[in-house]
This record gives sequence, C-alpha cells and structure tokens, in this order.
Amino acid sequence: MDPIARVEAVEEIRNLKARYFRLMDTKQWDALVEVFTPDLKVLAPTGEVWLEGGPAFAASLRTSLENAVSQHQGFTAEIEITGADAATGVWAMQDVIAWEDRHPREGWKSIVGRGHYHETYRRIGGRWRIATLMLTRLSLDVVR
Repeated sequence: MDPIARVEAVEEIRNLKARYFRLMDTKQWDALVEVFTPDLKVLAPTGEVWLEGGPAFAASLRTSLENAVSQHQGFTAEIEITGADAATGVWAMQDVIAWEDRHPREGWKSIVGRGHYHETYRRIGGRWRIATLMLTRLSLDVVR
C-alpha cells in the first residue's frame, strides 16, 4: 500500500472509532450496527468469543446503555494497516456511565473504567468496519 493510501486508511479507521463512541453514547442503535462487520466477534479478555455478530453486539449495548448516560472516549490510537483491506488497532479508553436505576445485569449504579480496546478492522465495500473487539480494563470504579 502506498504511503498516502495508508494515511487515508488510518484516518478512516480513526473516524470509524469516533463514530462508534458517538453512536453508542447518543443511542443511535440502528446506525451503530453499520460500524461492525456482520460477523463481528466480541472477545473476552482471555480471548474466547463472548458474542458474535454486529447486530447482536449493538443489541447488547442497547440493553446495557438504553437507560444510562454514557461517555466513551478513545485516546492514543495505535493503528497498523496489515493489508489492503485489513488493519489492527489498540486504543486507550475511558468510559463514564451512570444508569437511571441500575445496570440491568450487573446492578451497578455508575462506573468509571479505564483500559484498552484491542481491535481488528476489515474494509468491506470501500468502508472500514470493526471485525473483532476486545476490551481489557486497567481499572473499574463501581458505585453500587
């Protein structure tokens, strides 16, 4: 890949991740599905598959965040273009979430988390999408 195409791909992936955060926090669930590949794999920190499919993950996020105010931020992206239509990335992250009542599964009132997103990306039909996603946490401050 020539250097200009590589820089353009990195910038497109940065915009993809920004769109992921914005759509999640503004609760645009139907649009959120479009940032993922249809066969997205969400991995647990140990590496096993936790959830499969972009629509399934968007639905899971909706269940968790529908009744919450959330702010997700990504920092210091390390993006490597590994092929014409493939890339990897690691993002430092912070999320701040407060639920109207409590998280529907965990029972948390609010959290502040810090860690890293580890992702792969594929370009499909000219658009980059998240193909695998794993969140590892360095800290999670919980209010119950």
